[in-house]
Amino acid sequence: MTARLIQFPSHAVAVDSTDEPDDAPYTGPAPTFAPDATTYTVEQVAYLISLSVDLTREYVENGTIPAIQTADSWEIPRAQFREWVDNLPEA
Repeated sequence: MTARLIQFPSHAVAVDSTDEPDDAPYTGPAPTFAPDATTYTVEQVAYLISLSVDLTREYVENGTIPAIQTADSWEIPRAQFREWVDNLPEA
């Protein structure tokens, strides 16, 4: 993926109970990416789009970011995520 400024959909508003602003960047360690994996984790996507894990999880849970819920977590299909990012309006 190439870097570009993106604008998230206006309906993508999450309520965050922490003191961080909603658009706080990712602050965790750099995740590892398996080259042959077909899905991302919420933490990996947060890193890729430079948003907090909490806000990224909200976007996943409300359907803003395409994802599949498993028994105990969320998986973001790489192909659908790339298509979603490619179709975001530029800021």
